[in-house]
Amino acid sequence: MHFYLLAISVFLKVITAAGKDFTGRVAHGGTVGLGVKQWDPVCAYACRNSAAGFKLDCGDSHHGEDHGSMMMMHHMPSPQCYATNDFFLQTLAWCIHTHCPGDTPVSKLETYWEMNVAGRKDNQPLPKYSYQDALSRVTNPPADVVNSTEVLNRTSLVNEWFYSANFGALSAIEKNISVDNVYTLVIVLTCTVGPILFSLVRFLPLPQSVVTKVYSNFIDPPAFGSSHAVPALLGLGIVPTRGQLLFIFYIWAINIILSGVSYTIVSPNLWYEGPQAVAISVANRAGMLSFGNLILSILYSSRNNLLLYVTNWSRSTFVLLHRWLGFLTIIQACLHSVLYLQFQVKLGTHAEEAAYPYWYWGIIGTLGFTLILPFSILPIRQKMYEFFLASHIILFLIAIIGTFLHVYFRYYWQWGYEIWVAVAFAFWGFDRFLMRPIKLVQNGLMKRAYISVIDDDYLKVEVPDVDVHGQAYLYFPTLTWRVWENHPFSVLPLARSSKSDTASEDLEAGKEGATEAKMVTSRANTEQQRGPGIVFFIRRMGGLTSKLAAQAGTPTGILTLVEGSYGPETSILNSPRPRPTNQYPNVLLFAGGVGITGVLPFLDRPFLAAVPGTTKLFWGVRTEPLIRAIEDLFSERTDSKIVDEQARWGNTDVTVSIGKRIKLREVLEAELITQNQEKGTTVMVCGPPGMRDEVRLAVAELGRRGAIVRFVEDQYGW
Repeated sequence: MHFYLLAISVFLKVITAAGKDFTGRVAHGGTVGLGVKQWDPVCAYACRNSAAGFKLDCGDSHHGEDHGSMMMMHHMPSPQCYATNDFFLQTLAWCIHTHCPGDTPVSKLETYWEMNVAGRKDNQPLPKYSYQDALSRVTNPPADVVNSTEVLNRTSLVNEWFYSANFGALSAIEKNISVDNVYTLVIVLTCTVGPILFSLVRFLPLPQSVVTKVYSNFIDPPAFGSSHAVPALLGLGIVPTRGQLLFIFYIWAINIILSGVSYTIVSPNLWYEGPQAVAISVANRAGMLSFGNLILSILYSSRNNLLLYVTNWSRSTFVLLHRWLGFLTIIQACLHSVLYLQFQVKLGTHAEEAAYPYWYWGIIGTLGFTLILPFSILPIRQKMYEFFLASHIILFLIAIIGTFLHVYFRYYWQWGYEIWVAVAFAFWGFDRFLMRPIKLVQNGLMKRAYISVIDDDYLKVEVPDVDVHGQAYLYFPTLTWRVWENHPFSVLPLARSSKSDTASEDLEAGKEGATEAKMVTSRANTEQQRGPGIVFFIRRMGGLTSKLAAQAGTPTGILTLVEGSYGPETSILNSPRPRPTNQYPNVLLFAGGVGITGVLPFLDRPFLAAVPGTTKLFWGVRTEPLIRAIEDLFSERTDSKIVDEQARWGNTDVTVSIGKRIKLREVLEAELITQNQEKGTTVMVCGPPGMRDEVRLAVAELGRRGAIVRFVEDQYGW
């Protein structure tokens, strides 16, 4: 947490640094096209820009610098000079009178006049005369244009080409930016409302056979090949399911379409002409759309993603979509930067622009986003998770702070562009600074975890006096200097602490005799006093898990923080979980190794007996010690032990396969086709990636053959 506070403090210091004078009046109530008009009326702003180039005689003390147009970066009269020079005021008033439509309200012109004659900044001096007063002082309409090399000594016309070029630039830019913001909002809204609407489709009264056919053909199978959970593409990526691919296709299609339509290109244009106008318009659109995709990417990645509570989409689906949106954000940010770089180089102003804060902070932001990509590839996420997590956070902070400062130093709150970046950071902050601390604090900050070694492959972690369900994230701040490091695990309720683990550890160590028996009794009594809580079964994978194994048997346990609850059951809408219903009375559960922890919570629910049907569990496990540990934990609810790889746990028929693979396809075909051809069945799998893919493919195939089935995968991806 101290890292985040340090980053914020640096951000606040940097934001006060001096920058190029792009300042102007602060916009309120939204952004351009969404509550804010950039130049209204455009005719008046075009007159002001066209008249601002005249030389004015205001005395030596009334000179300054003003940037009424991007192309007017030379020494200009001061705001006080503009506000008090009679000839300038009359020239400007006459231009507005002759160029603005006759139906333009005088009140609008007077408001513009008061706010903008002296310049674009706050606290400008008021003009010497009102608009109507200045116009009334033009007794003889001007007939010519005063040469720009001469001092303005009479009321003048403005150069018509110059006015048209100003008007074209201002009107085209405002129209394009308005469309940019509207299209960005379209992407954000459709990609947040879309998942909700698609989730509600499941409540339509459709025949089960139709639903099964749709899911078996268009939703559940991998988009191509036979792998979804198992990495594909040389181990560099995950193949989405067909349902996920449909939404990914929508995301890319809407971005591509909205990137290429509704541009306003006019000529003459004082700022950009011809191909340059097209390139800059595309650059601006790409930059704005990247803001929208950044918002969605952060929203989808959040553990406390609000969409998880109102849809039946899994967190693993949202995380997968987060990666695609992040990739799209990076592409658009790079396109924005490259097009502007090409424009400045061609114009010959790159060296000058590169010295300004808005430019180099834009480079820093783009570089931060770009570096996220190579540091987030699947092999790094899997083999160096701690490095991936730290680099992801650091690079994200660099990217979003650089992006915010890029916008700030370029516009200084003028047009509301910073709102998009602020919303993105707000989603990130809501998750990390509000919801995660709340879910940590509510479970207690001084909890102790007691580690037991089951065998060479598995550990058991017991945390008494904690009540969470689904999934939880565990922090072990005393095991590593990376106190923010955490990992997700499936939660099992702990009715009492097991005595068998302690006894088995002592026996394995060869401790015999009265002294050892007293030690076993003493430790068992201590464990019994821990009371109810939660338990996790963890496969030893190196890294943090190896540090946990070294703490096994520590009588005082280790400090742990528990962040939860998470998972599908936290949704406020019913999600497809392995519970019997009238339409799907049968439940088939498949577990591999510690995947049993994702299944067991569904064997201790009264609804399992509420609907007539069968519930069967097929569990593949490498070694027997894990079975005994689960039996010891489950003995509070049943006295049935696994004998000859068979057992009856409550209303569930259990088949265990020790040291060999379950013939998944044969089991599914027997259960879904041979025995339950007319009855609906929910199939859930929780286990290794290969096992999950095999069950997914078999269920989809059998669904296409006529079985009434729905598929549920327990996967809490990152």
